[in-house]
Amino acid sequence: MATPGLRCSALRTLRSAPRAHAAWFLGLALAASGCGVPEVRAPPAPPPEVLAGARFDPYAALVEALRSGQPPLQAAAAETFLESDRPPPRAEVESLVDTADPRVRTTIVALLGAARRADLASLFQRKFRDADANVRLAAAFALAMAGDPSQVTMLRDGLASPDVTQRRTAAWLLGLMGNPSAAGLLKVKLADPDAVVVLRAAEALHRLGRSDGLQEVRTLTEHERHEVRYWAVRLLGRVGDTTDIPRLEKLCQSRFLDVRFAAIAAAAQRGDLKRIAFLLDMLDVSVSTLREQAATDKDLADLLQQMSEADVAAFARDMRVLAARELGETAYTPALDRLEKLLARGELPERTAAACAIVRILSTHTSWRSRILADRPPPLTPTEGPPAAALPKQP
Repeated sequence: MATPGLRCSALRTLRSAPRAHAAWFLGLALAASGCGVPEVRAPPAPPPEVLAGARFDPYAALVEALRSGQPPLQAAAAETFLESDRPPPRAEVESLVDTADPRVRTTIVALLGAARRADLASLFQRKFRDADANVRLAAAFALAMAGDPSQVTMLRDGLASPDVTQRRTAAWLLGLMGNPSAAGLLKVKLADPDAVVVLRAAEALHRLGRSDGLQEVRTLTEHERHEVRYWAVRLLGRVGDTTDIPRLEKLCQSRFLDVRFAAIAAAAQRGDLKRIAFLLDMLDVSVSTLREQAATDKDLADLLQQMSEADVAAFARDMRVLAARELGETAYTPALDRLEKLLARGELPERTAAACAIVRILSTHTSWRSRILADRPPPLTPTEGPPAAALPKQP
């Protein structure tokens, strides 16, 4: 699990709204996502020209996010480049190594380090003295990737740190490094008292080709903290199997929208596509959509009367961002056409979310994505890439 990217205010909106709103949106989501209703037919795959390259370049949108000065968008773009098949413009990335936000600095240094750039050793040495401990860990990772294996010791120390944020960062970086010798250390962290450390360790082990941690991820999908459930559900989509579909079906009824959306996307990764049309439809949700529903739903109508037009528009936008974010987890190429439209018309948060999703879907040869496709992919057309059997296995 990469460091959290886009942060939607949808959950805050749902918590602060009257109970009628939660009940209405739960009903809308359950009906549209197929919980308790007949299966919804998914749309056909997009035409070859969309697969070959979007008219609105998602990579340019990621660069726009890097330049935005907004830390959540900058981090989301950097995290996406970490999983993409195309390196980011070096100058754009290097310009952020000293940015004020430590999370962005950490992600940027890790992104540069993942490229194994020995010529940037002096930059990494400088960041090794950064005021933030997590940035220093990222610098150790970068130096190790550039050819200095002694720096792995610092990552091991970080994994044992009393500082929970350092344990989380160290587990993430050890997974990115891909060194199988770290498996033993990461397995120990599956018993860490911090749930996020456990999830980071489980994801890192998955990157190393290990299934250790799967049961812990399943358990954490029922954690008392909804944000832990959300990250666990997302990770279960990556590391789980088809036996997890009933669990995910239950989670699609969560009252928390991010958990619900993540469960639909995770089920799609496991081959269950019957709810994915809901996420596609949510890319187009608008104020008018809400107003139309309110015409036949008194509770919603009463709620909308209490909200300003700006609040309603912000809620609809957050739903579009959240849907795009989760579609990026699915490797589902029929979503590309709808995501491209959002990329073309949306505000900066929407464009960033759409670009992240498009790049993740198209970057099918990253290690964890290949594992998903090799397990049980959505049906592929001849234009969508090589057969699953031809994809490289993770070591």
